[in-house]
Amino acid sequence: MKKTKIHVVPCVVIFNKERKVLLMKRASNKRNGGKWEIPGGSLRYGESPRSGAIRELKEETGFKLSPLELIPVDTFGFIYPDMRVEFIIPLYTTVIEGKDPVIRPDEHDDWGWFSLDQVREMELTDRTMKGVYTMVAAAKRLLEGMGLWIS
Repeated sequence: MKKTKIHVVPCVVIFNKERKVLLMKRASNKRNGGKWEIPGGSLRYGESPRSGAIRELKEETGFKLSPLELIPVDTFGFIYPDMRVEFIIPLYTTVIEGKDPVIRPDEHDDWGWFSLDQVREMELTDRTMKGVYTMVAAAKRLLEGMGLWIS
C-alpha cells in the first residue's frame, strides 16, 4: 500500500462588501480543470503559511495584502484517495472592497463573486474543489462573529 503524501496549501477566502466570495475557475489544462476554488497554492520550502497565502493571493489575483490584513480561520484537511494526497489547508480570510482580480490564464479561466448559497449549490453539483463550501462558510461565520458583519 502506498503512503499518502501531505501537501500544505494555504488559501484565502476573499469577501467583498456585499458578502460575496471570490472563486476562481481552474484552467482547463490543469488537474481538476474547470472546477471552482478559493485562491491559494502550494507552500514553498521555508515559507510560513501566512507568507505563502499572501504570495499566492498576489500571484493568482493581483491583490497585495499585508500580513495583518489576513485573519486566520482554521486549518482544514481533505484527502483525495485517487491522488494519494492529503491537502492540509491553513485558511485565512479578509474583506476587499472595490477591487476585482486580475487572473493569469495559465492558472485560471474565469472568476466570479458568489453568495454562500451559490457556493453550496456548486459544491453539491461537483463544480468546486472538495471542501470549498465548508471553508467559505467557516470564514463567513468568523467574520460575523467578529462583528465585522451583522447576520
